[in-house]
Amino acid sequence: MKKFLILLFATFTIASYATADESKPSPELVVHLLDYLAKDYGGAVQNGKVVSESEYKEQIEFASIVGKNAQGVEALKTDGTFFQEVKSLQEMIGNKKAAEEVAKLARKLQLDAIRLAKINVAPTGIPDLANGAKLYQVSCVACHGATGRGDGLAGKGLDPAPANFHDPDLIWNSAPYKFYNTIRLGVPGTGMIAFSQLSDKEIWDLSFYLKSLAFNDQNHAVAPAKLSLKDVATLTDKEIATLLGGETDEIKASIASLRAIGSISENGNPLEVAERLLRDSMSAARSGDYTKANDFALRSYLEGIEPLEPKMRANLPGFVEEIESLMIAYRASIQKHEPIAKIESQKQEILGKLGEVKKLFAETKMSPSVAFGAAFSIFLREGFEAILIIIILISILRAMNQPQAVRWVHYGWLTALTVGIAAWFASGLLLSLSGLSRELLEGVISLLAVAVLVYVGFWLHRYAEMKRWRAFLEAKLKAGLTKENYLALALVAFMAVFREAFEVVLFLRAIWIDLDSSGQNVASLGILTSLGVLIVLSYFAVKESKKLPIGMLFQICSWTMMALAVILMGKGIHSLQEAGFIGASPAIISLRIDLLGIYPSYQTIVAQLVLIIIFAVLLMKDRSTV
Repeated sequence: MKKFLILLFATFTIASYATADESKPSPELVVHLLDYLAKDYGGAVQNGKVVSESEYKEQIEFASIVGKNAQGVEALKTDGTFFQEVKSLQEMIGNKKAAEEVAKLARKLQLDAIRLAKINVAPTGIPDLANGAKLYQVSCVACHGATGRGDGLAGKGLDPAPANFHDPDLIWNSAPYKFYNTIRLGVPGTGMIAFSQLSDKEIWDLSFYLKSLAFNDQNHAVAPAKLSLKDVATLTDKEIATLLGGETDEIKASIASLRAIGSISENGNPLEVAERLLRDSMSAARSGDYTKANDFALRSYLEGIEPLEPKMRANLPGFVEEIESLMIAYRASIQKHEPIAKIESQKQEILGKLGEVKKLFAETKMSPSVAFGAAFSIFLREGFEAILIIIILISILRAMNQPQAVRWVHYGWLTALTVGIAAWFASGLLLSLSGLSRELLEGVISLLAVAVLVYVGFWLHRYAEMKRWRAFLEAKLKAGLTKENYLALALVAFMAVFREAFEVVLFLRAIWIDLDSSGQNVASLGILTSLGVLIVLSYFAVKESKKLPIGMLFQICSWTMMALAVILMGKGIHSLQEAGFIGASPAIISLRIDLLGIYPSYQTIVAQLVLIIIFAVLLMKDRSTV
């Protein structure tokens, strides 16, 4: 009964998908079938004679499909050399030429098709083997069996038989990219259907899992080979062995560890992630895919460099600014399609800088004094802006004699502080956000805060005159503040504190994981000291603000709000630049002052100048109505 249910399930599964659609033009199918021709032609023809009639017919059919598909792909059909060589390949197969000649031309055509059609041959992130295992149980086990030996009940009687992923020859001469194409496109005329319902990420997860099956039972004492993600995805085990120096036992063991673990060796080391993505970026640029090159370059910064910024700032003053400028210039060269030699030179300069950091981090641990200073400065810097906004709001509301509204401001910042504390204890989840997501969140919050600060700052300036202030108070005392006003005040306070709490958690956690218990105690002391300084400053600021005449208080608060808006405008645009949503054109003068939101790019400078002009226009317009 169990066998019957498995067979029934497999039958319906196979029936629910279409076989590979050879009539639909696809550059991926061209690459896929060229791979089959290069690998399997030798099993059909030997010494100019057909040794397997069915295999030979399949080779002729596949070569024909390659030609038909290529005619429907614009990037391929417009290349005369490519088409001429496809015809040559078909003639070689028809004339039963030597397998070595056919394989050589098929491999060349395969690389040409990838280059011309700009096909992405590697996953965008490190595949998840656990997810691959789940997908295997759902989609593959019926034919390929529980352990991948091609012995599933639904695979019995199929010709050719389902692949055995433990077969030494198959594994040694295959790469995840081959499996990716087979899963995505199927194999025409066989029982291997196309799994078009799976996403690219799911297929990469499954492909890497299939490559791991043959190595799961081995002892992986040898460290995995260090390769780029693209190399791991596209190179066969044999090609990797050649790349590493030969088919020695140690190299084979290293490859086995790499395939079984399924993760790239630098996973967990941000600097090596940065290096790997930078090399992938350069590779994409060389192939003419500048969009992909820019994406890899952006991820190199967000995933490899940004997580270590707090540690770099503590140990290498000025380095973050230097590496960021180099990365911006590198991305700008890619976007402008500069000569490859120039882009390569910029890449090498960045790799040199990353090498310096790796060496320093390997030799040094953060000292107690550096840990104290880093924690103190981070907390003080991020907390100052938030407290300044809260003090201004409270001072204004007290001047308006609105104690109920003051309570709502307290509700807002206390809620944000609670969220920040919770984020610290759940910072694993917070840090798992991609660099892009973090920068996007910070950028959006900053720009929302700018909008609020512009409104509040102009409002304060407008009512700084006593005549207007009295008229406003009389109107408000009659109408009273509404619940919507209270919620708006709470939201302003929440945004002001949440943005800074978010950054504090990210920066402090990055330092925290690099410290031992004594270092963490010293860093905690730095945080408490900084908190004490902020409390003292807040106390005196609130106390002194009560002594100021209402007009002067509003003028000071107004200009402070406007200054903060300009600062946050710079920070918000800069965050969106780091997330890749806004371009970054290096300014002539490389001036960077994080505290003031000043960054060396024309986009941030222009945005701040536009905001200053808006302030000036509003102030002049308001003055003319007095």
